[in-house]
Amino acid sequence: MKKLILISLIFPALVYGQVTKKTFIELNLGVASIYGYDFGEAFPGASILAGKTFANKGLVTEYQIGLAAPSILTGKLAIGGGNLNKNIMVACRPWPLFFGPQVKLGWFTASFEVGFDDNISFDSGLIATIGFRWKLKNRK
Repeated sequence: MKKLILISLIFPALVYGQVTKKTFIELNLGVASIYGYDFGEAFPGASILAGKTFANKGLVTEYQIGLAAPSILTGKLAIGGGNLNKNIMVACRPWPLFFGPQVKLGWFTASFEVGFDDNISFDSGLIATIGFRWKLKNRK
């Protein structure tokens, strides 16, 4: 938990002053493994999030927050490499708690995240999602 708090405090410092940024809305559809780490008991999910991606010389950072089913609220912090349109990042979803890679190619995103299979991860071990983004504005 201390590491999560430290990451939450450092993340805004990484984002501040970046050269390019993109604000977006993202619609995600996915599936979660319920009560374990295989998709034998899969459960569907969906989310709509607002977020912002920042890029500076190959370093990409991002945050998102929004509504989700069944968890009601969700969010994500990510850091990785690439640019605003194509990137690979490592993401932390604070609620429900999951960690994993996220790939963005143009308007589409995909992620595969691992949780703790208990209450903090909404009784799920894995989440796989695909998403579509709409750009709200772009500043340089």
